[in-house]
Amino acid sequence: MAVEPDPDHASEWHAARLSDRVDAARARAAARRRGAVLDLGLDEDLRLTDQVRFEVTARLHLLVETIARDLLQQAERAMPEGTRHAAPEDVIGRLHRMGALADPALVDELVAQARQSLIARALPIESMAGDAPSLLVRLTEAPDRIVAAAARAVLVAEGQAREAGEVASLPTRLHDRLVWTVAAALRGGDDPAWDGALAQAVERVLAAQDDGDRPGAAALRLAAAIDARPGELPDLLLESLSDRQLGLFVALLTHALGIDHAMVREIVLEPEGDRLWLALRALDQERPTIARIGLSLCEADRRRDVDGFAEALDAIMAVSAAAARRAIASLTLPAPFRAAIERLEGSERR
Repeated sequence: MAVEPDPDHASEWHAARLSDRVDAARARAAARRRGAVLDLGLDEDLRLTDQVRFEVTARLHLLVETIARDLLQQAERAMPEGTRHAAPEDVIGRLHRMGALADPALVDELVAQARQSLIARALPIESMAGDAPSLLVRLTEAPDRIVAAAARAVLVAEGQAREAGEVASLPTRLHDRLVWTVAAALRGGDDPAWDGALAQAVERVLAAQDDGDRPGAAALRLAAAIDARPGELPDLLLESLSDRQLGLFVALLTHALGIDHAMVREIVLEPEGDRLWLALRALDQERPTIARIGLSLCEADRRRDVDGFAEALDAIMAVSAAAARRAIASLTLPAPFRAAIERLEGSERR
């Protein structure tokens, strides 16, 4: 017996929508072709590893779903009971389809966070203090109350990060932009009341955000509180690595060099190490310190060439502290100035 089609359950293959399906398929094919060309054009060392790609994807999806859930919870308070416009898990697909997550600054930040986390977990554990507690624990008991409080804040921040799982924290500018983007993806139609509720929700979510939770903030405050003297810095750098506190290592260098935190993190994470060795020489670090830092990072990051580092160590140490400071002087410039210089230099090369 023939079954009449149910008009309430119309097929997505309805004739009136077939042209839309063809257009969508054509767009997907074009996107795949562009992706294949880009991928084949990349050198091997420019590609993300599967592990980094997995971590970044997981962090991004969880971050977006968390923001969407918070926004929905706040927005639905202002709407009639039972109103539901979207599910948090639906937002990811919509943002991907619209290309809204292909934000270079957002991707750069999440890739840096993922690499820092992976390298920190892989650093060799080599206690420099024998049976004594770790560096952070010792700092919480420091006679300087400012240092002790800052060290406790780092431990608290680490505990909160573990409780949050892989929910990434972002710099304020990126976080605020992503929250507004997720809110736009939750609209789901032209509904002025819902739009107004979402706008209010964004304001509430942003107001509740603590700028002190931003990446590296607690470690930077600790590094400033320590304010390491030149003779204290080598042991602090080495102990932070041996305790797998890569964030503190970055913060200590940031404070000592007077360079932007994001730039120092980039320098520490890049596998070649050229700028890191120059930064350490600019701080007049000696051969044993640079050698141990280099070997630790080589062991933790398979992209690094340990033999190449060993062969270059004599040449690195032949660079005077003054010459190294001149070489990295441009890194101390404000980020917008550096970006403008890079744009102009890129235009000249073209």
